[in-house]
Amino acid sequence: MGKLDELFGIVEREDKKSDLERIETIEELVSSEEFQRAISELERVKKDENIYVGAEIIIKGLSKPDLLTDRASISAYLKELIPIINGVNSWRYRAILMADVAMAFYEIGDEFNGDLALKTAINLAYAAGEDVLVEILRELIRRGMLDKGSYAFSLVRDRKKIDFLLSQLVEFFYLAGDYEKARAALHHIQDPFHRSVALYRLALIESSRDKNKALVLLEEATKSAEKIQNKHARLELLIKLSDLKGQLTGEGVSLKEILKKNSSPPSSQHGENAHDEDQY
Repeated sequence: MGKLDELFGIVEREDKKSDLERIETIEELVSSEEFQRAISELERVKKDENIYVGAEIIIKGLSKPDLLTDRASISAYLKELIPIINGVNSWRYRAILMADVAMAFYEIGDEFNGDLALKTAINLAYAAGEDVLVEILRELIRRGMLDKGSYAFSLVRDRKKIDFLLSQLVEFFYLAGDYEKARAALHHIQDPFHRSVALYRLALIESSRDKNKALVLLEEATKSAEKIQNKHARLELLIKLSDLKGQLTGEGVSLKEILKKNSSPPSSQHGENAHDEDQY
């Protein structure tokens, strides 16, 4: 009975391991490329945030360049992770993890499973929040997966979300020095609120680099802001734009002029998204 007692003792100790201990074990197993055991260990992790951390460790380990030649094994491991990820209650964690799984599939050339995972990630991101959508798109672009970024964009049906995502991409491309892509993304923004906010952010970037360029961007942003339907959002944004212009020129803000602009009806019927004025 000694051997059985010893065996049951080991099983009992395993069951009492904390999530933190299991995460540490997963790290060790991944570092030694024992992915099957790492996944088995992940199945025993209980809390959402710890499953998220453990899954990220495994996905990152599977994405090492020297392992990408063993495509069949990596694909199999990624598929084993999906049921575990689907068991996570947090839509945010599930969206991020599924996006990372999608990118891991793309890295090994598995377009079919990558597209399925990405579509799932985008659908989850709708519920998780717009910032998750933005991060998914940014990561795809950062990795040079522009065609997949376009595919992800095509999955977004809500025009409001499209304009918001475009405004975020404008800043992303601009900071990366890809001004042509930034201008192209800006050109596709239909809603004057999101267009104006995007230009305002670019002006903020240029305010410490090129004052004249910042002023040109502010002028363009102001023209867009004047077309916003929501008068409260229009006024708040016009004040912000005028305040930044005042800082750059050293001139005071003319509230009278701002109120005059705000009292005039917008020259466009766009601007239905302008109730999101907290996004800048």
